[in-house]
Amino acid sequence: MVSFAVDAGAYDRFMGRYSVRLAPSFADFGGIAPGHRVLDVGCGPGALTTELVRRLGATAVAAVDPSEPFVVAARERHPGVDVRVAAAEQLPFADGEFDAALAQLVVHFMDDPVRGLAEMARVTGHDGVVAACVWDHAGGQTPLAPFW
Repeated sequence: MVSFAVDAGAYDRFMGRYSVRLAPSFADFGGIAPGHRVLDVGCGPGALTTELVRRLGATAVAAVDPSEPFVVAARERHPGVDVRVAAAEQLPFADGEFDAALAQLVVHFMDDPVRGLAEMARVTGHDGVVAACVWDHAGGQTPLAPFW
Protein backbone atom coordinates (compact mmCIF):
# COMPACT_ATOMS: atom_id res chain seq x y z
CA MET A 1 0.00 0.00 0.00
CA VAL A 2 1.50 3.30 -1.08
CA SER A 3 0.93 5.97 1.52
CA PHE A 4 2.10 9.55 1.23
CA ALA A 5 3.71 11.01 4.35
CA VAL A 6 3.55 14.59 3.13
CA ASP A 7 1.68 17.65 4.27
CA ALA A 8 -1.65 18.05 2.48
CA GLY A 9 -0.83 21.67 1.63
CA ALA A 10 2.40 20.63 -0.10
CA TYR A 11 0.50 18.00 -2.04
CA ASP A 12 -2.13 20.59 -3.02
CA ARG A 13 0.55 22.87 -4.44
CA PHE A 14 1.98 20.11 -6.61
CA MET A 15 -0.57 17.48 -7.64
CA GLY A 16 -3.64 19.24 -6.30
CA ARG A 17 -3.49 21.94 -8.94
CA TYR A 18 -4.06 19.25 -11.58
CA SER A 19 -6.57 17.26 -9.54
CA VAL A 20 -8.83 20.23 -8.83
CA ARG A 21 -9.06 21.11 -12.52
CA LEU A 22 -9.62 17.48 -13.55
CA ALA A 23 -12.34 16.72 -10.99
CA PRO A 24 -15.35 18.34 -12.74
CA SER A 25 -14.60 16.63 -16.06
CA PHE A 26 -13.98 13.30 -14.36
CA ALA A 27 -17.24 13.56 -12.40
CA ASP A 28 -19.03 14.38 -15.66
CA PHE A 29 -17.41 11.33 -17.28
CA GLY A 30 -18.69 9.20 -14.41
CA GLY A 31 -22.21 10.56 -14.89
CA ILE A 32 -22.34 11.81 -11.30
CA ALA A 33 -25.67 13.52 -10.66
CA PRO A 34 -27.94 14.39 -7.73
CA GLY A 35 -29.36 11.33 -6.02
CA HIS A 36 -26.18 9.27 -6.38
CA ARG A 37 -24.07 7.94 -3.52
CA VAL A 38 -20.40 8.00 -4.55
CA LEU A 39 -17.08 6.71 -3.22
CA ASP A 40 -13.84 8.61 -3.90
CA VAL A 41 -11.04 6.01 -3.83
CA GLY A 42 -7.58 7.38 -3.10
CA CYS A 43 -9.07 10.75 -2.24
CA GLY A 44 -5.83 12.41 -1.13
CA PRO A 45 -6.63 15.68 0.62
CA GLY A 46 -9.93 15.86 -1.25
CA ALA A 47 -9.80 17.46 -4.72
CA LEU A 48 -12.36 15.10 -6.27
CA THR A 49 -14.22 14.89 -2.96
CA THR A 50 -14.80 18.66 -3.17
CA GLU A 51 -16.46 18.31 -6.58
CA LEU A 52 -18.56 15.36 -5.44
CA VAL A 53 -19.76 17.26 -2.36
CA ARG A 54 -20.59 20.27 -4.55
CA ARG A 55 -22.78 18.05 -6.75
CA LEU A 56 -24.28 15.68 -4.19
CA GLY A 57 -23.89 17.05 -0.67
CA ALA A 58 -21.62 15.68 2.03
CA THR A 59 -23.88 12.85 3.19
CA ALA A 60 -23.90 11.27 -0.30
CA VAL A 61 -20.10 11.07 -0.50
CA ALA A 62 -17.59 8.71 1.10
CA ALA A 63 -13.83 8.72 0.58
CA VAL A 64 -10.82 6.57 1.40
CA ASP A 65 -7.07 7.02 1.30
CA PRO A 66 -4.24 4.99 2.85
CA SER A 67 -2.46 8.18 3.97
CA GLU A 68 -3.43 9.38 7.44
CA PRO A 69 -2.39 13.03 6.80
CA PHE A 70 -4.58 13.13 3.68
CA VAL A 71 -7.54 11.59 5.50
CA VAL A 72 -7.19 14.17 8.27
CA ALA A 73 -7.12 16.98 5.69
CA ALA A 74 -10.10 15.58 3.76
CA ARG A 75 -12.12 15.26 6.98
CA GLU A 76 -11.31 18.85 7.97
CA ARG A 77 -12.19 20.16 4.51
CA HIS A 78 -15.39 18.14 4.17
CA PRO A 79 -17.38 17.83 7.40
CA GLY A 80 -20.13 15.26 7.03
CA VAL A 81 -18.24 13.13 4.48
CA ASP A 82 -17.40 9.60 5.65
CA VAL A 83 -13.60 9.69 5.13
CA ARG A 84 -11.63 6.61 6.20
CA VAL A 85 -8.06 5.36 6.17
CA ALA A 86 -8.15 2.41 3.77
CA ALA A 87 -6.45 0.98 0.72
CA ALA A 88 -8.38 0.46 -2.49
CA GLU A 89 -7.65 -3.25 -2.28
CA GLN A 90 -9.62 -3.55 0.99
CA LEU A 91 -12.54 -1.13 0.93
CA PRO A 92 -14.42 -1.03 4.25
CA PHE A 93 -17.89 -0.88 2.72
CA ALA A 94 -20.68 -3.33 1.95
CA ASP A 95 -21.33 -4.87 -1.45
CA GLY A 96 -23.31 -2.56 -3.74
CA GLU A 97 -23.31 0.34 -1.28
CA PHE A 98 -22.56 3.02 -3.92
CA ASP A 99 -23.92 4.17 -7.26
CA ALA A 100 -20.38 4.97 -8.38
CA ALA A 101 -16.79 4.49 -7.28
CA LEU A 102 -14.23 6.85 -8.78
CA ALA A 103 -10.42 6.78 -8.59
CA GLN A 104 -8.74 9.94 -9.85
CA LEU A 105 -4.98 9.73 -10.51
CA VAL A 106 -4.52 6.83 -8.09
CA VAL A 107 -4.62 3.44 -9.85
CA HIS A 108 -0.88 3.58 -10.61
CA PHE A 109 -0.23 3.88 -6.84
CA MET A 110 -2.26 0.80 -5.91
CA ASP A 111 -0.21 -2.22 -4.80
CA ASP A 112 -2.60 -4.44 -6.77
CA PRO A 113 -4.57 -2.38 -9.29
CA VAL A 114 -6.68 -5.31 -10.46
CA ARG A 115 -7.71 -6.05 -6.87
CA GLY A 116 -8.35 -2.35 -6.21
CA LEU A 117 -10.61 -2.05 -9.24
CA ALA A 118 -12.37 -5.30 -8.29
CA GLU A 119 -13.05 -3.86 -4.83
CA MET A 120 -14.45 -0.70 -6.43
CA ALA A 121 -16.77 -2.89 -8.50
CA ARG A 122 -17.78 -4.89 -5.41
CA VAL A 123 -18.94 -1.81 -3.49
CA THR A 124 -20.76 -0.41 -6.53
CA GLY A 125 -24.30 -1.48 -7.35
CA HIS A 126 -25.17 -3.62 -10.38
CA ASP A 127 -26.04 -0.68 -12.64
CA GLY A 128 -23.40 1.60 -11.13
CA VAL A 129 -20.25 3.16 -12.54
CA VAL A 130 -16.66 2.29 -11.76
CA ALA A 131 -14.29 4.81 -13.31
CA ALA A 132 -10.60 5.61 -13.05
CA CYS A 133 -8.27 8.02 -14.75
CA VAL A 134 -4.47 8.14 -14.70
CA TRP A 135 -1.64 10.06 -16.31
CA ASP A 136 -0.75 8.99 -19.86
CA HIS A 137 2.79 7.91 -19.03
CA ALA A 138 3.16 5.92 -22.27
CA GLY A 139 2.16 8.97 -24.31
CA GLY A 140 4.47 11.27 -22.37
CA GLN A 141 1.65 13.22 -20.73
CA THR A 142 2.84 13.22 -17.13
CA PRO A 143 2.61 16.05 -14.60
CA LEU A 144 6.28 16.89 -15.18
CA ALA A 145 6.20 16.67 -19.01
CA PRO A 146 6.05 20.47 -19.50
CA PHE A 147 9.32 20.82 -17.58
CA TRP A 148 11.22 18.30 -19.71
